[in-house]
Amino acid sequence: MESAQKSASKRLSYAIDQSPLYRLRSHRKLANLLGISVLDLRKFRHSEGMYREFDLPKKGGGSRRIENPARNLKRVQAKLARLLTRIDPPNYLYCPVKGRSYISNAAQHLNNRVVRCLDIKKYFPSTPSHRVYRFFRTVLKCETDVADTLTRLSSYQKRLPTGSPLSPFLAYFAYCNVWERVASIARAHGVTLTVYVDDVTLSGRRVPRKIVWEIEKVIHSSGLRYHKEKSYFDRPAEITGVIVDRERLLAPQRQHKKLHLVKVSLARACGKERTAALAKISGLQGQMDQIGDGIESLKAQR
Repeated sequence: MESAQKSASKRLSYAIDQSPLYRLRSHRKLANLLGISVLDLRKFRHSEGMYREFDLPKKGGGSRRIENPARNLKRVQAKLARLLTRIDPPNYLYCPVKGRSYISNAAQHLNNRVVRCLDIKKYFPSTPSHRVYRFFRTVLKCETDVADTLTRLSSYQKRLPTGSPLSPFLAYFAYCNVWERVASIARAHGVTLTVYVDDVTLSGRRVPRKIVWEIEKVIHSSGLRYHKEKSYFDRPAEITGVIVDRERLLAPQRQHKKLHLVKVSLARACGKERTAALAKISGLQGQMDQIGDGIESLKAQR
């Protein structure tokens, strides 16, 4: 059994029933997978006091509450996240998936006349620990006490914490049955679907409002809520921070404006300010180049 698990862990990806976590029945084996002792694993079952809360300003104003796990807990959560990321993802899921990005997410909607977008409101805080437990127990089929330990390791105040590296993975897996229902509706109507954490995008030659309503009902019935609904008809659409204009992927205008302003500030900067401005220019230019390269990469794949 252990040799089979080691063999599976060396593959780039595997079916869910080939995951080292599948049908896991022993805390000792779980501790070995996470690279910690059984004693430490038991300590992490009581991790409520291992978080620091603070507010992080949002770019558009306001703030976002962050529940940041202690370093040793975060390290273990990251190891668990790496195990989950190797489970074969569905075609519509673009984050968190290794090798897929916000650019490749947007690229799936090239040449579609109609684009409809919506966000899942407070996705991580809206994912309760009982759904996380359900995933470990009924999908991964872990032993009851192992599933409970994995849930406690992953949760804070009976929900997913906003600052954990594990939360993006479990937000999807906790609602994987919901996303499969959404994908089924999209396929039935010949509509392209992508999910990028809390960003849901639908596109096609036609995307009638009734299809979106069907999908919204599925999301709503799961306990999640959606907001920031946007529709684009025969015009450029912004999808996960990228402008999709027919056959082109473009950086949004605010990126160009930001780059221009930093270049202007560079002219009068010196010392550390100049170094910081140069680093910012390099970062912004790199992001814009990535978007341009994204379409070339997609053409090469085809």
